[in-house]
Amino acid sequence: MHRNILLVLSGVLITHLALAAELPANLPAPTTRGAVTFVSGGIGLDESTAMKAAEKDYPLTLEFVVKTASTSGYTSDVKVLLADHNGKTLLDTVSNGPFLLVKLPPGNYRLEASKDGQTKLRQVDVRAGSHQKILIEWGT
Repeated sequence: MHRNILLVLSGVLITHLALAAELPANLPAPTTRGAVTFVSGGIGLDESTAMKAAEKDYPLTLEFVVKTASTSGYTSDVKVLLADHNGKTLLDTVSNGPFLLVKLPPGNYRLEASKDGQTKLRQVDVRAGSHQKILIEWGT
């Protein structure tokens, strides 16, 4: 009986290690809420490199930037709402970095991204087997 338990635990450990090996190093842990899985981050070179490498596994990438007259740079702490065509909110989160990678079913979505009291609206069409990247900029 103990041998069977050890075999099961070994199988679980091997599966866990194989899944972990598939994730790029320095990638923040994904979060799943309902039908949506997302990962947010990109602070620092290692993490932003990992986020960019993981983009291929997510149908939607959101990138957040603030531009001024003299500078341009990534930003975080962006409030993001994604709603389906019926208005049902599927994702309500605040970005932990300048990138938000999102896995969600194919369909049409309404995106709201808010930073410092300014809200940007976009229509997003997610298609099976495709990837799109949306750059959202705030400026002065």
